[in-house]
Amino acid sequence: MSTTPKNVRPVSTSEPLDAIDERILAALVGDARISNKQLAELVGIAPSTALMRTRSLSERGIIEGFEAVLSLPAIGRSVQALIAVRLRAHDRDQIDRFTARVPALPAVISTFHTSGSVDYLLHIAVANTDDLRDWVLDNLATDPVVGHTETTLVFAHIQGNHGPLPD
Repeated sequence: MSTTPKNVRPVSTSEPLDAIDERILAALVGDARISNKQLAELVGIAPSTALMRTRSLSERGIIEGFEAVLSLPAIGRSVQALIAVRLRAHDRDQIDRFTARVPALPAVISTFHTSGSVDYLLHIAVANTDDLRDWVLDNLATDPVVGHTETTLVFAHIQGNHGPLPD
């Protein structure tokens, strides 16, 4: 999971991204493990400038963190599912209870608060379909806040563009 760096300011609109910032971001999105020296060479700036610029992007809240992307099957979580969740009521206490509990569950990869016919979309990964059934029963079906769920198996997760910059 990505973590927010300490001392992060809200994203600043008064400090627009320049071409160097954009090249740094594109390089880091391509390989977040790139060394500062390699980053500087790739972008065409001094290593001290690369370090200062990267630090500034983090402090400004543009870079929220760095993460390791794991192979879910390699760690025993080969079954992925998207679970649409509709709450019984839209009471603030129930929403807060749900959002405090469910995203913290170990199987949950992502939680999306959505509009439309469902309130939340959960992306989870578990070892097998029996675990998936048990997870839904134990964590959603028995929760008095949850009114309805619909589970969709994920056959393949095809990553999209992680980069922040449109062409």
